[in-house]
Amino acid sequence: MAKGKLLEDTFEQLAELGSSTAKKTVKQVVQTLNPLASTDKQTGNKQDQLDKKNEALKKGKNHTPLDFEKLTEKFKDREKLKAEVLRARLFQMVKQGDERLLMEKRQKELQKKRQEIYMEEEKKRREEEKKRKEVAPIPTGKIRRSIFSPKKSAEQQHAEVKPASGKQ
Repeated sequence: MAKGKLLEDTFEQLAELGSSTAKKTVKQVVQTLNPLASTDKQTGNKQDQLDKKNEALKKGKNHTPLDFEKLTEKFKDREKLKAEVLRARLFQMVKQGDERLLMEKRQKELQKKRQEIYMEEEKKRREEEKKRKEVAPIPTGKIRRSIFSPKKSAEQQHAEVKPASGKQ
């Protein structure tokens, strides 16, 4: 899956979730605070709402009527802020995940290169060892240059071959 596609899908899903949550929350708050007003809004009778508000005021109830439009706006603002925070958090999580994947990929590539280099060196070492085993060692002797000089180890010499030596 392409990296861009993952981010687009994630943000689309987050936006859909945030918008549906905001709508549901506002409806639930309105219903909880004033269930009659929510049913009236569904029917679309604004005149009935005004009449009920006026009746409540005439009865002399000792409270101030709630302004549901103001409440819905405040809740929308709060939901927008929460959605932004969640979006930023999700973005950070996705970004960290991508960085982690890139680091793992780089580590694997480096490990693969190291392994290849090691295998090449091991192969060369084996070939050299094989060559050493195949070639017979050349005997070394000691040379005395003069009677008075100490013995020195000679560099590799070929074995001395005498013609017609052996049993006849």
